Amino acid sequence: MKVFDLHSDLFTDIAMRRSKGERRIFDRLHYPKLKKGKVDSVLCVIWVEREFRECALNRYIFIYEHVMADLAESEHAVVCRTFQDMEKMKDLDQIKVFLGLEGLTFMKEWSGNSTEAKLSNAFQELNRNGFHHAILAWNEHNFLASGTGADNGFDPKGLSPFGLAAIGEMEQLNWMIDVSHMDDASFWDIERHVDGTLIASHSNARALCDHERNLTDEQLKAIARKQGLIGLNAHYEFVDPEKPTLDRLVDHAVHIADLIGTEHLAFGFDFLDFFALYEINIGAGGKTIGLESALEVPNLLKRMQQRGFSRQEIERISYGNAYELLKRLMKK
Repeated sequence: MKVFDLHSDLFTDIAMRRSKGERRIFDRLHYPKLKKGKVDSVLCVIWVEREFRECALNRYIFIYEHVMADLAESEHAVVCRTFQDMEKMKDLDQIKVFLGLEGLTFMKEWSGNSTEAKLSNAFQELNRNGFHHAILAWNEHNFLASGTGADNGFDPKGLSPFGLAAIGEMEQLNWMIDVSHMDDASFWDIERHVDGTLIASHSNARALCDHERNLTDEQLKAIARKQGLIGLNAHYEFVDPEKPTLDRLVDHAVHIADLIGTEHLAFGFDFLDFFALYEINIGAGGKTIGLESALEVPNLLKRMQQRGFSRQEIERISYGNAYELLKRLMKK
């Protein structure tokens, strides 16, 4: 059974290691885990860390160049930039890598005579480079939107006029518009203004874990109405405040499936085990027992079957829903 992971930060690890002289990081360190975990395809994001927001474009370029160099040397990864790539490579044994963006603060520094021109120029170039996904903000309130984790009292919340322009650009290019990391105000602004598909690549159910990064039942229903997907997130903070376990994550799967159907459910694991070596204060202090890394994904599939999901439903959740969504958007 194949798995499609709609959210991975492994690009950060690759870039940081290559900058220190390491090579073939994907093949040496990430491929073995992904392969054992049955991960066939993964949406990897470029994420500009909080400490680099004052030089966000330089950091984006740094990560992009190092990652592309590593993937170019890889025997076990292929980058899917177009629909044709996706179809041609779907049966290959290599891991299929799709390109995404987690936070767009760097676009404010792009070339252009106005902010609107910078956005348009950035999206056009990124689209040519094979990106098909973006989240407007990451744990911040930037020039586009207010995200979860933003400083309290920073107003106005929601999308700015530039944020509206950004989602307009994404819709024209048939990108995945991702609402994970959006606060409630920005979520509903996006929902009102987007005619097409929405996804939450790595979020769980707030009814089971009351965290702002998770989605209310009304938000889950809104994504379903937009023919979108919710990617189950394995990060412990979003699974349970007291006892984050593999089985508790399955509770989120059951809740979402019962509410909106298995056709709107996927995986967006957000594994952070490879950040342990770095001074990055993300995900420190806990783990989801039984699902600490990609190695344990087969255990999740087995437990879902034990909890009543049929094989057909699990195949759809683990791979089919994400693949069909990307196929639909990238084909346009």
